[in-house]
Amino acid sequence: MRKLVFTIADKWLIFFLLLASLLPIIYNMLYISQPSAKTAQIRVNGQLIKTLPLRDGYAEEFRVGNSQQYAIIEVLNGKVRIREDDSPRQIGVQSGWISHPPQQIVNLPYQIVVTIVTDEPQDVDTIIR
Repeated sequence: MRKLVFTIADKWLIFFLLLASLLPIIYNMLYISQPSAKTAQIRVNGQLIKTLPLRDGYAEEFRVGNSQQYAIIEVLNGKVRIREDDSPRQIGVQSGWISHPPQQIVNLPYQIVVTIVTDEPQDVDTIIR
């Protein structure tokens, strides 16, 4: 049986082929797949009330309304939801957690809209998803 022998040219060729195959992966990791900052915008009657950052390790509760009509909005680890409200059908509460743009939660009785926004452009494919 013959022993496999690599010349210096063979070793350089293998090195450059491996490097050429890894460059797109490294480029994607460094430049393209940088997650942009996501925020949750809370609007009441169409007016922006508060903007909350959505990132891991961040938690906050925010109360909207008065003593008779209220909603408690909770942010936890990059997700947001309406945790509690006193609307009759609880549709905003039943919507659950949202974390990706352009998802939103709508509470019609109190005209509350919680929307996830980001700086990066949204293509048709991400909306259809």
